[in-house]
Amino acid sequence: MEKLVMDVVNAGIALFRSGEEKLRTAVVDLEKVYNELKAKGELDKSPESQKIRDLLSKTLADAQGAIGKTNASYDEIVAKLQANYQAIYQQLDTALPPQVKEKAKQALDELKALIEKVKTK
Repeated sequence: MEKLVMDVVNAGIALFRSGEEKLRTAVVDLEKVYNELKAKGELDKSPESQKIRDLLSKTLADAQGAIGKTNASYDEIVAKLQANYQAIYQQLDTALPPQVKEKAKQALDELKALIEKVKTK
């Protein structure tokens, strides 16, 4: 009986660590996408672009802050990322000129694909 309990505890620890590692990997991937977007957008200093930069920073901060909380759930993190993504998309629709909007939407579509990838892990 004692061995069975120990096996269950060990399996639980492994499961927790596996999810934690996937979450950390997702944050690293998200940081990579953010850095790529930042490099492309550094040339644009308009107020609208700054709002978009602030929202992306908030997305990363939310993800990193949630990792640090022991009671944060995986679904909660993904929900925050999706909410921030939607806010960014809305900013793009209203703030950017059409020629810039298409390029920015392509970058955000990559971010959306990354979030979907995280959700399926």
